[in-house]
Amino acid sequence: MTDEPNPDIPAGEPVDAVVRALRAAVSSVEAAVARMSSGAVGTGSNPAGSSAVEQVLELADAPGLGDVVAHHNALTRAVAIVDQAGALPTREWEAIADLGAPLATAVTRLRNRASVVLDSADAAEPGALDPEQRLGETLQLLVLVEDSLYLWHRLRLDNLRTDDPGALPGAIAEARGLLAEHFGHDGELLRRARRALARSAEGTAFELVRRLSSTRTVKGMLELRQDLDDFRGACRADAAGWLDDEDPGIAEALDEISSPVRIVGGALGVAIGGSAKAFGDRAAGVGASGVERIGRGIAKVGEARHRHDADADADVPSADIPGAAAPNETT
Repeated sequence: MTDEPNPDIPAGEPVDAVVRALRAAVSSVEAAVARMSSGAVGTGSNPAGSSAVEQVLELADAPGLGDVVAHHNALTRAVAIVDQAGALPTREWEAIADLGAPLATAVTRLRNRASVVLDSADAAEPGALDPEQRLGETLQLLVLVEDSLYLWHRLRLDNLRTDDPGALPGAIAEARGLLAEHFGHDGELLRRARRALARSAEGTAFELVRRLSSTRTVKGMLELRQDLDDFRGACRADAAGWLDDEDPGIAEALDEISSPVRIVGGALGVAIGGSAKAFGDRAAGVGASGVERIGRGIAKVGEARHRHDADADADVPSADIPGAAAPNETT
């Protein structure tokens, strides 16, 4: 039987059903591990040398978790022992029993951090989605920490079966609440992040050229787009129906982000009265590096236009200056 994400586990459901739901909540952490292991950004208050995980946890004001990937590996091995042997030795459980609280706190703080960044994006604050905000990495780390927490809860339930059966109902209720939060909060984070990134492909031709003429900005947008796709896949968002009611225009805008030159070309086509699609397709032929060249060229045109307008204003006599003749007026 294939496990499917299920946020609606009935109260009083047997522990095995909850374990299956915990197992199904995250399909894979492979992309998250690769992303968080790809390197750190040594900027601002995050000096080079600290890991990407440490930097994101610091931004989220989350507790230090040590080697998050190592913890996940240890929990995965412990679950494999339970699956194969039927139980985890007491000493093995005691080695990981204290991980539950810091993992739960980290999940909450990472969600809060992502919400703060998206609040800024919704308010159209400049730089809200800049790479320094680490939104994509925050969501990737959230997947890894959440899956670690789900593994821990599976091990806790197994331990309570034999050591303290009377505590099982409370532990099951806690696990059910955890899954409900995952489906509610994480689904909303994905929808908000997709809307925010889609807005990056909106605006006038000059706004888009100014925004997309930076290779750094384009690279950040493409990375965030991939992070959101990874988050969507890891959380089985499609099976869970997280995007069922999403505006189709958002998916179209996100598809366009994969070709920033096409966005600029389409906007220019509309601006000068041509076909947006024709201009976009033609512009895409210059390649991704062409965005920067287009940006520099249009910036020069804009500067020249401003200089021309200023010179023209200077040549027109002002009616407010005594003795100055207005155009078409004789003295």
